[in-house]
Amino acid sequence: MRVFLKVLLFLFLSKFTHAFHDVEVANEEIAVLGGLWTQIFVFEEYCSDSEYYQTILDRVPISPRFERYSLELEHLTNDQDLAFQRGGAGATAGIVDGATDCETMATVIWEWFGEN
Repeated sequence: MRVFLKVLLFLFLSKFTHAFHDVEVANEEIAVLGGLWTQIFVFEEYCSDSEYYQTILDRVPISPRFERYSLELEHLTNDQDLAFQRGGAGATAGIVDGATDCETMATVIWEWFGEN
């Protein structure tokens, strides 16, 4: 009986440990997504003369990765929402400072959503 309890305890704790690891990774990815959403918005509004404009706007909505992440954004925890906002603020700061341009944004968006 003790062996059975130890096995159950081990399984429970190992799953719990993995859950915390997943949350940390998810927060990092969500911060990146905040930046990506900002770049998509800016690209859509200000980069209509880019040669990649139509390709990006056609491909992003049908990307399985974009669809999956869009659905997840509706269920963010408070920490994840904060990470998303900080990612967006970081991307905004980079765009305002001129550290990125339409071609760079198109490349980043395509790497995340166009190829997958």
